[in-house]
Amino acid sequence: MPKSRKVIVALVLVQVFFSTLPIAVKFALRELSSPALALLRVAGAAALFWIIQRATVRERVRGARDYALLAAYSLFGVIMNQLLYITALSLTTATAAQTLVTAGPAMTLLIAILLGRESGTPAKWLGIALAGSGALVLVGVGLHEGSALGNLLALSNVACYSIYLVISRGLLRRYNALTVITWVFTFGVVGMLPWGLGALLREAGGMSTTTWMLMLYIIVVPSVGAYYLNTWALGRAESSLVSTFVYMQPPITAALAVPLLHEHVSWRMIPAVVLIFAGVAVAIRAGRSRPAGEPPSPADQEVVEP
Repeated sequence: MPKSRKVIVALVLVQVFFSTLPIAVKFALRELSSPALALLRVAGAAALFWIIQRATVRERVRGARDYALLAAYSLFGVIMNQLLYITALSLTTATAAQTLVTAGPAMTLLIAILLGRESGTPAKWLGIALAGSGALVLVGVGLHEGSALGNLLALSNVACYSIYLVISRGLLRRYNALTVITWVFTFGVVGMLPWGLGALLREAGGMSTTTWMLMLYIIVVPSVGAYYLNTWALGRAESSLVSTFVYMQPPITAALAVPLLHEHVSWRMIPAVVLIFAGVAVAIRAGRSRPAGEPPSPADQEVVEP
C-alpha cells in the first residue's frame, strides 16, 4: 500500500476511534461515576504509553524544570480535560459532545492569540467567531433539551485541551510527542487520585464484565490507539490535512448514538454544526496561508483528543 494511502487509512481510523469514545463512555457511566471512569482511563492509558515509549523512543526528560512543566501541562491536558469531558457525557448527548470537540482548532487559535503566541488576522478572527457562535448555539440548544450544563462542560473541556496544546508547544519542539504525552498522562494519574481513587475503590467491585471490557476498549482504542496513529500520521503528512479529518467525528458518533443509545439528532443542532464546521475550516485555511518562515498556526495542529 502506498505511503499516502496508509496515512489516509490511519487518519480515518483515528476519527472512527475518537468517534466511538463517547458511545463507550455513556455505557460505562451506567456503572461508574465520572471521577472513577476518568482515573481508570488515564491510569490504563499511562501504563500503555509507558510500554510503547520505552519500546520505541526511550527518550529521557532533561531537567527538573521540564518535569515541572509536564506536571503543569497535565492539569489542562489530562486532569481537567478528562473530568470535564466525562462529566459532560453524563449530562448531554454523545453527538452534542463530539460536535463541540470539533471546535478545537478554532478554540486553540483563540487561546494562542490571547496568550500572545499567535498574531490575529481578519481571517483567523472570522474563523474563531463562526466556530464560537456555533458552540454557543449548541449550548443554547441544550436549554431546550435539558443538557445546557453538559454542553457547557464539553466546551470547557475543549478550552482546557486547547490551552494544553498552546502552552506545550515549547516542549514538543524539544521532545518526541510520545515522551510528552507519556509524562503528561503519568502526572495526570497522580493529580486525579484525590478525585477518583475513593470512587473507583467503591465502584470497581460492582463492575460487570461488560463494563470492564468497555474500559479496556476505551483505554486501548480511542485513547492509546487513536493518539498513536494520529502521531504517526503527523510525522508523514501536513498537519493541516490531519486537522481536516476532524469533520468526520460528529457524523460517525451520531450514526452510532442513534441506534445504540437511542439518541435523536435535533434539527436545532444543524445551524450550530454548520457554524462550527465553517469556523474550523476558516481557521485551518488561515493557518495554511501563513507567511513563509512563520511557524505553524495552532489551528493547524493535531486533532484535539477528547
